[in-house]
Amino acid sequence: MKLNSGRLWLRITVYSLTALVAVVVLVQSLIYWQFDEAQVRGTLSHALQDTGRVISIEGRVTPVLFPAPGIQIEKLSVSEPGLQTPFARVEELRVGLAWWPLLFGNREVSSVALYGPSANISRGEDGRLSIADLFQRHSQSSFSIKLDTLKIREGTLVLSDQMTHTDSRVASISLDAEDLRGGASLSAGAILEQGSRPVRLAVNTPLSIQDDQVSLEALDAVAMTQVPGLGESKLTVSGQYKLNFATLQATGSNVALAFSSERPSSEVHLALPQINASFDELTMPSGQLSAKLSYARSQYQLEAALENLKLNEAGLYADKLHGDFNWQAGSTKVNVKLNAPLSLAGMNQLRMQPLALTSTITTPLLPRGKLVSTMDGALDGDLDEPRFNLRVAGKMDGSDLAVTVSQYGLIKPRHEATVSVGRLDLNRYLPESKGDPVAIFQNTGDIPLDWLDLFDLTGKVAIGELAVGRFRIKQISSNVRINPRELELDQMSADIYEGRLQGDASLSRRDVPQLKVNQTLQGMKIRPLLVDLFNFNRLDGKGNGKIDINADGKSFAQLRNTLSGNVQMSLNNGALTGIDLVAALKNLPAELKEWNSAAQNDQKTTFSTLSSSFRLDKGVARSQDLKLASQLMNVGGGGKIDLKQSIVDYTMDVQANPLAFARLKGVNVPLKITGPLNAPVYALDFNAMVKGKKTEVEKQQALKQQLQKQITTILP
Repeated sequence: MKLNSGRLWLRITVYSLTALVAVVVLVQSLIYWQFDEAQVRGTLSHALQDTGRVISIEGRVTPVLFPAPGIQIEKLSVSEPGLQTPFARVEELRVGLAWWPLLFGNREVSSVALYGPSANISRGEDGRLSIADLFQRHSQSSFSIKLDTLKIREGTLVLSDQMTHTDSRVASISLDAEDLRGGASLSAGAILEQGSRPVRLAVNTPLSIQDDQVSLEALDAVAMTQVPGLGESKLTVSGQYKLNFATLQATGSNVALAFSSERPSSEVHLALPQINASFDELTMPSGQLSAKLSYARSQYQLEAALENLKLNEAGLYADKLHGDFNWQAGSTKVNVKLNAPLSLAGMNQLRMQPLALTSTITTPLLPRGKLVSTMDGALDGDLDEPRFNLRVAGKMDGSDLAVTVSQYGLIKPRHEATVSVGRLDLNRYLPESKGDPVAIFQNTGDIPLDWLDLFDLTGKVAIGELAVGRFRIKQISSNVRINPRELELDQMSADIYEGRLQGDASLSRRDVPQLKVNQTLQGMKIRPLLVDLFNFNRLDGKGNGKIDINADGKSFAQLRNTLSGNVQMSLNNGALTGIDLVAALKNLPAELKEWNSAAQNDQKTTFSTLSSSFRLDKGVARSQDLKLASQLMNVGGGGKIDLKQSIVDYTMDVQANPLAFARLKGVNVPLKITGPLNAPVYALDFNAMVKGKKTEVEKQQALKQQLQKQITTILP
């Protein structure tokens, strides 16, 4: 018969279809012949009898032919050991059998598909899992299990931990595992429902199964969720793992964990060369931790090595953590080297003690140097709140330093702190002054306030001695409040120039910063204070004062130029330097020609009391109630001191004691003080008397005539 004959191909087609139908009928007959619903129900109900669990089938049990022979079971449930309470339930279970063994009457399970499974797994107070008995070998005489394919759809798992009193739920579980007898691959996904933040889970890995051991050659697991304050956050886990279900042991190598967040941008990486795990404990000989965080204008970075890590039901522990922490805000950098054992009890109680820290601060605020401190102490905290407490003490640039800090929160944290410093000399770090040191209020550079953005802090500060420029203040104690809007010193007290200062001060951050000072001074030496602040050295004495002032400006010079408010002072046993009023009165009028000259440093006028009040307005201090009293004279007067121009313009009326200067009885000597603050000119105030006079002879004659009217007894 010819090959191209139509009749030949028709016969082949008919015979092939007939054979195929015969095979199908034969196989179906074989399956139905092998299938016995009662036997299946009985076999399954006794499959776990050695554990005390009972398997119940509420729905139908039907055979399946395509795509592979098998059994479909509806509404199957498994009880808790020795109880009727369900442990697990499956809405539909599809079991596939291998073709070839089935032809010889052997039931070999090659595939399992679960639809709508749910289970409850718990860990008791003794640490034992409720499913531990299921990992034991169970003899099955009627069938064998050699899975090649496993499928799960819409599964639900409820986890309960009596040791930590926590509950969680894993929903929408989906799993596909294929070619389990060879080079298998597994992919799974689920949603972890814990609290108000669902976590999406995904796992992909090749795997191999050999007896009781499962090997995951390249695990890639991802967990993603939305975290308040962090935005989209992701945790990834990779590495090679081996799980032995007979011994319930697991090992891992080249394990890497990575966490990242969106807002703020953060990355955390943990590399673990080796992991050994059981249900009771996870041990890691070493680990390398790397973390980065960017928030606002700050960047944080941590590099740390860990030794002998241990994770168990009590928590996470490491014999040693040696790290390098860096914080950068703009051009300000902080480096902290730390060394301590690590304890994270219950996975929430942090403790690092003994803790050794070496800190280095580099900032444009200190252009000439770095602040370096070495400290020892302890760090503890609660990750659930979150809250952290740091207590350390040591040395900063050779001076004693003690710090206690409590932090509340991780994003936009709030701090409470106490700081005690033995001595802080900022002159070692501030810009080097050219020539002679100048007063701090001469500085025209902007006061940097950007660092306030980094703090929300309340606390207390104590400084044994603080030096800025020539200004010195000792035994400082104050409550402190720092936030992006304000720096406030409350209930401040200090020893200042042998006196005592008490009061408040604040610096408000606005478009133009505002300074407010409300202070009371007692027993303070006025001359060194005025010299160090304003380069004014013509007033000496010890007494009391009250300051209530405010100023606006971006620099110390601008603050000086806008000083406004009230100042009151009262000095005792002091001196007005640059002029000797007593000698001048004794020698009138011979000294007349000497008075129109600059103040002399070797001359002074002593007094028993001096009092005055000043009204400051935009850097100009005015006073009309100055009173100076001594045994030989009394002085009253008023005028102004212009801090912007650094000049003085004062008029005083000098009245001699008639008992000491009988010939000056009833005579008032007007005195004018004018010129630069650091080099004023003293002169008799007879400008009106010599008005219109052009020559020196005419002026002298006019002055003598005026004096003759008051001092007739002393003219030649």
